[in-house]
Amino acid sequence: MRLLGILVAALALLSPLTTRAQEYPRHYITLIVPLAPGSGTDAIARLVAAKLGDVLGTQIVVENKVGANGAIGTTAAARAAPDGYTLLVGGTTTHAGNPNLMKHITYNPVTDFAPIGQLGVYPYALLVSGKSNYTTMAQLVAAAKAKPGALSFGYANALGQLSGEMLKQRAGIDLTAVAYRGSPQAITDIIGGRVTMMFVDTTPATAQIQAGTVKALAVTTEHRTDLLPNVPTMAEAGLGGPRVEAWNGLFAPAKTPRPIIDKLSAALTQVLSQPDLKKQMEAIGFEAEPSPPDVFGQRVADEVALWATLTKQAGLEPE
Repeated sequence: MRLLGILVAALALLSPLTTRAQEYPRHYITLIVPLAPGSGTDAIARLVAAKLGDVLGTQIVVENKVGANGAIGTTAAARAAPDGYTLLVGGTTTHAGNPNLMKHITYNPVTDFAPIGQLGVYPYALLVSGKSNYTTMAQLVAAAKAKPGALSFGYANALGQLSGEMLKQRAGIDLTAVAYRGSPQAITDIIGGRVTMMFVDTTPATAQIQAGTVKALAVTTEHRTDLLPNVPTMAEAGLGGPRVEAWNGLFAPAKTPRPIIDKLSAALTQVLSQPDLKKQMEAIGFEAEPSPPDVFGQRVADEVALWATLTKQAGLEPE
């Protein structure tokens, strides 16, 4: 009888959560994008938001909350009500880079969020101006060695910064780092020759690469990407090492009821399997790679640990 009473009490507690998940969503959902409009994260978020809203039967409003390398928007999402109506598209920068590069970060990438699922991965490419004389990594490295500190690299997020510092170490060169608020502005300066090079995700740079206003000399992925089949990997260029991969995922604030997380996860998996969306993503260099909440949550924890090692190897200290 005692066991029966415990089961009845447990079911009574679960019943409101189940009912809430069945009714969810009752109104629009806000999707926070913590990086700049036109960035790779922003482009993917908007593609997913439209499809996810259709599946859930509601409108998903994308809101860019930019600043502090994504920390402002990410903090806002962490502090939102855990009711499923404020979500976040986070990724390598917000959940792996910032925790290892910022002294006074105002969120915990693991404990402040409930992972919903991974969206996918995309390559980073080293870009130079289409008008530059550099056509290979070897030429770029030789020029940097000939004039220490004269060449510069721009970055708009943590992965771009880490990639540039790792290049300096592996090639034994001195480069001047230039920080930007967003990738589009940095790409503009690459085109204009105001910055020598930049590691950037291929999503916001695809049109410029195709137009020839910028050139990609290498990609950071383990294998060549179908989007840039003639561009070698960093390893092929003789500058290998730990693979640095960019990823994005969908998060809710911690303590969001698990039935709501599961409903969002199932809808996200359905969306990412749609052929037309996958084709749209592939066109800008993004590979859909969904994963369930628990698997994705483990990846986030693993990435935080990996970045702790990589930033130390690159000589980067939290600022």
